[in-house]
Amino acid sequence: MPLGKFAAPILAVSLALGGCTSLGVRQVGVDRVDYVDKLRDSEKQQLLSNIVAIRYGDAPLFLNVTSVISQYTREASAHMGATLDPASDSDGGSAGGEVLLRETPTVTYTPVTGSRFARSMLAPMPPASLLAMMEAGWASDDLLNVGVRSINGVTNASHADLFQQKVDPKFTEVAGAFRRLQRSGAISVRLKERDKTYSGSAMVGADISDVDRADLALLKQALGLRFDGGESTVVFAKVGGENELALATRSMFEILSELALGVEIGESAVPRADALIRVHSGPKAPADAYASVRYRGRWFWIDGADEHSRRIFLLTQMLLFLNDEEGATHAPLLTIPAG
Repeated sequence: MPLGKFAAPILAVSLALGGCTSLGVRQVGVDRVDYVDKLRDSEKQQLLSNIVAIRYGDAPLFLNVTSVISQYTREASAHMGATLDPASDSDGGSAGGEVLLRETPTVTYTPVTGSRFARSMLAPMPPASLLAMMEAGWASDDLLNVGVRSINGVTNASHADLFQQKVDPKFTEVAGAFRRLQRSGAISVRLKERDKTYSGSAMVGADISDVDRADLALLKQALGLRFDGGESTVVFAKVGGENELALATRSMFEILSELALGVEIGESAVPRADALIRVHSGPKAPADAYASVRYRGRWFWIDGADEHSRRIFLLTQMLLFLNDEEGATHAPLLTIPAG
């Protein structure tokens, strides 16, 4: 009996059975990008959800992804049957096969509670985080407006009920002067580590312009500094000594509380015009929203065209990551057994 007509299905199944070793290689490119995209979107949604929750008076709650396991199983089978001395009008046999690819993903979440919650959300942010971001080139005025309560006793505005304090009119001028000096390179921040202890300093360049000198004079007058150049020590306190920049930082909970003041939740609670970000609300979020989440039956989102809100939201994400000291030891583990 000629078996040539069975060769194609048998060959296809054989190739499927023999190709198991390449499954993992093919899936890495797909899974890695897909999981990164989903985890990134999920982080944005979780942060936005907590900002909205605080606006409603609810407590924040974070679930960290501690592991992602994606298990793939490929099963293949083939069969062939033949009839001896078949009738002239019979095919004389049959052949076939099937290949089954099954995925069983498992995602593990860990709630941030107890001492970890206290350190990452309630304690003042380590100033080293702010200085490291300044050193990396992040805009100093954004970092000061978001993460600092005061500089050398010059207070930032805090409007959230639990943290209210009046703003010193000089704070905006100080933040602006720092940003201009950072942009021109006239002043730079350095973060040093010794014996697991961080210290910071601000260095004034030797060759600076008249505009830079005017900004330095503004800082000296507003902050009570006496240095005429060189290096100034950064200390982490409300009030510093001579030739010291004293930073008093906010906690992440205070930062989120300040951001929550920009959330629209109805006519009875209109967002502040000077809020750090603007979060819109309505029955449906637009398709081009930067981040969106559904909360209490209503949609909340950050406009994709709102560059300022997007920038402050991203900065808050970075500070949240840096402030979770235990996060590095519990980073998401992505395991993709394939074969």
